[in-house]
Amino acid sequence: MTKIQKIITLFSYCWGHGLIDAACAGAVFSVFSKNFLTYQDFFYGIIVYNGIAFGGQFLLGLLVDKYRAPRVTAIIGCIFVAISFLFLNIWTPLVFVLAGIGNALYHLGGGTVSLNLTPGKTSAPGIFVAPGALGLFLGTFLGKAGNFNFILFAILLIVTAVLIYFIKLPKIDYDRKKLVTSEKNENIWDGILLLILFSVAVRSLVGLAAAFPWKTDFNLLVCLTIAVVLGKAFGGILGDKFGWMRVGIGALVLSIPFMIFGENIPILGIVGAFLFQMTMPITLVVLAGIFPGRPAFAFGLTCLALIVGAIPIFTPYKVLFSASWIMTVFTLASSAAFYFGLKLFFKDFLKYEKSN
Repeated sequence: MTKIQKIITLFSYCWGHGLIDAACAGAVFSVFSKNFLTYQDFFYGIIVYNGIAFGGQFLLGLLVDKYRAPRVTAIIGCIFVAISFLFLNIWTPLVFVLAGIGNALYHLGGGTVSLNLTPGKTSAPGIFVAPGALGLFLGTFLGKAGNFNFILFAILLIVTAVLIYFIKLPKIDYDRKKLVTSEKNENIWDGILLLILFSVAVRSLVGLAAAFPWKTDFNLLVCLTIAVVLGKAFGGILGDKFGWMRVGIGALVLSIPFMIFGENIPILGIVGAFLFQMTMPITLVVLAGIFPGRPAFAFGLTCLALIVGAIPIFTPYKVLFSASWIMTVFTLASSAAFYFGLKLFFKDFLKYEKSN
C-alpha cells in the first residue's frame, strides 16, 4: 500500500468507528428516552449491551482471525447496528443485542486493519480508537434528548459499509507466530499478558471512577470528550516518536495529580484525562505483539480487560474508588504493571524480531 492509500484506509475506518459508536449509543439511549423500558430493565439492557460489545469481542475475534475477514466483519457490524433500529418498536431487547454484536464486529474489523497498517507502530491504532469517545458522546446526547435520527444514521451506516468494501486493505500476516523456544519463554509471554491486561483493567476502573461533578456543564463535557479523543490519538503518535515506555508510563504517572485535583478544577481534570488516555494505543500494539497473526483476538482481549475493570463501577461500592488515595494507589499499580510488562515485552519481542 502507498502512504496515501494507508491514510485513506485509516481515516475511513476512523469515520466508521465514530459513526458506529454514535449509532449504538443513540439507539440504546433512545430506548430509555422514549420510555420503551423501565429504568431497571434499561440498566440490565446496558449491561447486556456492554457485555456483548466489549466482553464478547475476544471470542468473536477468534472467528475473525480464523476466517481472515476484517473487512467483511466491519461491514457486517455496520449492518447489524442498522438492523437493530428496526426492533425499537417490535422487541426492544434485541436493540441491545444486535447493537452490541454490531459494535463488537466493527471494532474487531477496524482494529485489525489499524494494527496492520503499520505493524509494530502505535500511531494508526491510536488514531483509529480516538473517534469512539466522540461518537459515544454524540450518540448519548442525541439519544437522551430524543433527537436521534434513525433513518439518517441507518443511511450513513450503509454508505460506510459500501465505502469499506472498496477501500484497500493492508497486508495481514496471519501465519506469523511468536517465538517459543522453551517453557520458560512461554511463561514470560504469559507474564507479559497478565501484566498488560491488569494494567488496562485497573486503568479502566480509575478512569470510570474519577468524579468530575463539573461534567454537568455541557461545554466542559465537550472539552473533556475532546481531551479523551486527542489523548488516544497523540498517545500513539508520540509513542512512536519518543518511545512507548517514556510516553506510556510518563503520561500515566503524570496524570495522577491532574485527575485528583481535577475534581474541583475543570482544566486540570481535562488535562488529566488527556494524559490518562495516552497509554491505550500502546497496550493494543503490545497485545498484538504477544499474539502475532491474531490481531482481532488481541484487540478483543483489550476490550475484555476494559469491561472487567469497569465491573466495580456497577456495584454499590463505586464511591469508594473515587477517593483520591485509592485512585493514586491504583494508577501507580497500573503504571508498575505496565512498566514491567513493557520491559519483558521489549526484551523478548526484540529477540523474536531478530530471529525473523
